[in-house]
Amino acid sequence: MTNPEIEQKVKEILAAKLERPVGDIHGESRLSEDLGVDSFGTVEIMFEIEEAFGLHIADSDIEPVRTVNDVVVYLQEWLAKNPRK
Repeated sequence: MTNPEIEQKVKEILAAKLERPVGDIHGESRLSEDLGVDSFGTVEIMFEIEEAFGLHIADSDIEPVRTVNDVVVYLQEWLAKNPRK
């Protein structure tokens, strides 16, 4: 999966969960301040991302995630370390 594909998928997941147009979600969008995601919402979104990408995100890894780009970078790094066969 390419980096633009990862970013697009993350934006689609966020848009569906938050009931917003994908075009309203940008890489620099802050999950809490800009998109209104609370801590429970963050957990729900991460669960959906786990399902979509077939991975498990440790609770400690969620803590530093603040922006859409943070999510994308985390996924890029995880997928690079754990290539699919």
